[in-house]
Amino acid sequence: MKTKITTCIVVALMLFSGMSQAQKRNRADRMQKACIQLTDQQKQELRSARIEFAKATLDVKNELNELRAYQRTLMSAENLDERKIFGNIDKMTALEKQLMEERINRRLATNGLWCDEQCNFNNRRGDCPMMKNQNMKPGRDRMHRGKRADQMFRKGKGCTNGLGLSEKQEEQMQELRMAHQNAIQNLREEMQELRLKQKHLLNDEKPNKNEILGNLDRISSIQNQLAKERVKNQKEIRNILDKDQLVLFLSRPHRMQKNGKARMSKCF
Repeated sequence: MKTKITTCIVVALMLFSGMSQAQKRNRADRMQKACIQLTDQQKQELRSARIEFAKATLDVKNELNELRAYQRTLMSAENLDERKIFGNIDKMTALEKQLMEERINRRLATNGLWCDEQCNFNNRRGDCPMMKNQNMKPGRDRMHRGKRADQMFRKGKGCTNGLGLSEKQEEQMQELRMAHQNAIQNLREEMQELRLKQKHLLNDEKPNKNEILGNLDRISSIQNQLAKERVKNQKEIRNILDKDQLVLFLSRPHRMQKNGKARMSKCF
C-alpha cells in the first residue's frame, strides 16, 4: 500500500513539474513573438538605422582596434612607458565614448518605432533590437566573475600561476592584489550605480538626452581611471618578478573579451 502511495506521489510530482515547464515555455514563446513580430515598416526603419550606425562608427572602430593593438605592444614591452600608455588610454577612452554616444543616438532615434507591448517587453528583457549593444552588463555577472577571480588568486591560480613564485613573492602578490582591489572598490561601485542609472534613463518614457550623455561622461571618466589603475598595478607586479618570471609573464597570450578588449591576465 505504501509503495503504491509513494508511486502515485512521484508520478504526480513529475506531471506537475512537466506542466510547469510547459507553461514557462509557452509564456516565453508568447513574449518572444511579441518581440520579433515586427511590421515591414519597422524592419525597414531598423535596417536604415543600423546602416547609419555602421557608417558613423566604421572608422571609429577601426581606429580603436589599432589603438588596442598598440596598447598590447606597449604593455608587453620590457620597460613600461607610462606616459605613452596613459596617452593611448585617453585616446581609446575618447573613441569608446564616441561609440557609446552613437549607440545612444541610434537607441533614441528608434524609440518611436515600437508599440507599447514591444516596448514593455524590450525594457524588461533587454535582448531585443531596442536593447542590443548598449554595453549594459548585469551587475550580478560582474560580481560572480570578481568572486571567481579572488578564489583563483587565493588558490595560487590566475595571472601568476606557473611562474614559480617563492613564498615571499606569493605573499607580495596577494598584498598587491588586495591593495589594488581596495584602491578601485569605490570606482567599481560607482560604475555599477551609473550603469544602472543609465539603463533607467534609457528606458524612461521620455528619455532626457542631456542627462543620458552627462551620465555617460562620468562612466567614461571612471573607465579611464580604472584602465590606468590596472597599468599601475601591472607595474607593481613587474617589480616583484625576476627577469625569467617577467619573460614568462609577458609571453602569455592576450585574452580577448566579449567587448573586444584584450587583457593579458586578471591582475591588471
